[in-house]
Amino acid sequence: MGSTRAAVGLATILLGIAACGAGGRTSICEAYDSLRTAVGAMDAARGAATAGDGETLERRIDEVDRLVRAARGSLSGADPEASTASAARVMLEAANYLGYMTGQYRSTGSVDFSLTQFASRELSRAAAGAGGAPLNC
Repeated sequence: MGSTRAAVGLATILLGIAACGAGGRTSICEAYDSLRTAVGAMDAARGAATAGDGETLERRIDEVDRLVRAARGSLSGADPEASTASAARVMLEAANYLGYMTGQYRSTGSVDFSLTQFASRELSRAAAGAGGAPLNC
């Protein structure tokens, strides 16, 4: 009887965990994911630039542009919760770094890839909550 009760309890817990994870992602988490992916795409663009692969570089810059636009859209649609406001602000700063880099490429044909580290730093601050509650993404 005790093992049956334990099995039912465990099943209830597992169903609860599955139900929590089954919901849609929040807008702020979608923005965070887009920006993290954009940082990775910018790192890949750096590799393409180093290798002299202009076609891949152009594709990666386009991808970063698309991801930054998606992140900004997600952030503009995010619920303005006090717990995530600080994280949203630093995520916008990360988007600004990445947007500057793609704009620099479009206007000059070159990119200061060292700025990627600043976007990454802002995303790490966002995940930690940037003075507010840590993101639960």
